[in-house]
Amino acid sequence: MKNKTKHYSIGGLLVIVGIAIGALVFSSENTTETPHDHASDEAESVWTCSMHPQIRQEEPGDCPICGMDLIPANQVQASIDPDAIKMSKTARALAKVKTIVVDNLGSITNNRSYSGQLVVNQDRVERLSANYSGRIEKLYVNDTGEQVRKGQVIAEIYAPELQIIQDEYKLALKQNNSSLLQSITKKIENFELSLADIQNMNKGVLQFKSSVSGYVTTLNVRQGENIKTDQALLELANLSTLWAHFDIYESDLNTLNVGDKLSIDIPNRPGITGRISFISPVLDENTRSAIARVLIDNPNMKLKPGVFISAQLEDRSKMPSDTQESGLWIPKSAVLWSGKRSVVYQEIEDESGVYYKMKEVRTGKTTTEAIEVLSGISAGDVIVSHGAFSIDSEAQLADKPSMMNKRETFLAKSEVQLDNKFLQHYFDLKNALVKDGFENAKAITADLIEFLESKSDNITNAKKMELVLKEMLNQTNIDAFRENFIQLSEEVIKMSKRLELDQKLYVQYCPMADSNEGAYWLSLDESIRNPYFGASMLKCGEIREVLSPF
Repeated sequence: MKNKTKHYSIGGLLVIVGIAIGALVFSSENTTETPHDHASDEAESVWTCSMHPQIRQEEPGDCPICGMDLIPANQVQASIDPDAIKMSKTARALAKVKTIVVDNLGSITNNRSYSGQLVVNQDRVERLSANYSGRIEKLYVNDTGEQVRKGQVIAEIYAPELQIIQDEYKLALKQNNSSLLQSITKKIENFELSLADIQNMNKGVLQFKSSVSGYVTTLNVRQGENIKTDQALLELANLSTLWAHFDIYESDLNTLNVGDKLSIDIPNRPGITGRISFISPVLDENTRSAIARVLIDNPNMKLKPGVFISAQLEDRSKMPSDTQESGLWIPKSAVLWSGKRSVVYQEIEDESGVYYKMKEVRTGKTTTEAIEVLSGISAGDVIVSHGAFSIDSEAQLADKPSMMNKRETFLAKSEVQLDNKFLQHYFDLKNALVKDGFENAKAITADLIEFLESKSDNITNAKKMELVLKEMLNQTNIDAFRENFIQLSEEVIKMSKRLELDQKLYVQYCPMADSNEGAYWLSLDESIRNPYFGASMLKCGEIREVLSPF
């Protein structure tokens, strides 16, 4: 009996030890398991646009602003060095920034970048019209964007003059009058109709069919309307090819020629190249740019007109003939000197935009046009070859590392004096446009003109802004007024960057303003209130830059 008791005691002890060891093992396994990342799940459930990060949707789809495919929000991350300075497309154009890719083979690669947009190929647009008058009894196409097949019935049109021809044809057929039949058949052909079209008419109603396939880009009529002879009913575009239009600024026109090959960056469509087929001979007076055109194949119709794109012209050229030695050579124009320091600006690009970061370099030998770099940058880096001083000035104003690293050395305070009263007038004007208040906006404009006239000696570019404001005051509609407000905002933003601010200001941007060219304005707070569209598109826009107090 004692032995049995002893065995039970030992067995019980073993069970307890086993449970303890098991608990320890499983506990250890659980503690090493990676915690579930709820934040990641939440980010993956939110979809945004890489070009317009203010767009937030719970499911994938197209960006309502530019049409690009949305991507998971956790893929859009700020990976740029905080010391880098961001510049908008407009600022880069004004500064005439050009970049190069450097290598150690005694040559440089000039990468010129251009922004643009996909548009409908106008050579593949067909205008459908009726060669007779009548009334649209029934319309089967109601919206732009609809796909139409060749031979598809677009409308049923009541046409009295065709009814007369049908009656004449039936009479000639009954009389077996061959000469009359021939005359009527010729008359039908003159209307670009077939004999079957006339035969199938019912009580003077003709089925109007499409002669081509395509997508409706323009719809000029509605059901029940009367139409005139040769009136365009609609336009159809064949989207199997598109035009890529690029803005070429005045300073870059001599770098491009018809036939040049561009590498084109289209969202979700890498590896596209094309040759320039046309360059506009006329400059746009407002943007000072011309259009360069490239034909793009679109066989699966996935590319959409209106999508924003970019392109690069790669121009590899040898360094000047006086550079015969191997090593890392760059143009002298890329280097800024300050005492014993030599700096260049490296271009960095990610989903959120284009940035520039100062790099201090150690230089070696020099030639007439080039300089050897011993350290500070590497082969393959993209650096600024022209416009570096403008970028450095922006860096000083933004309190970033710069050639001088002292923002007060850039401009004297007297040169940039712009007091709070002027800014308040500007914000009042912006808010009036937000509320679509044209008359109120004109009254504030008059106040701004009066203020500038009294303070012109202390305000940089006061005369230029005064001219813009006077032009605004003469406008008779709010759309033209808003176009002038674009110019005013650019000047105000430029000047605000030189102020010793006592609060944050927000540079905001709408890509659809200025006929989809995009335009900026200045705001006191983060919320988007669009002055270029008012109530119709109040929240269209994004923050592009924050001007912080010194």
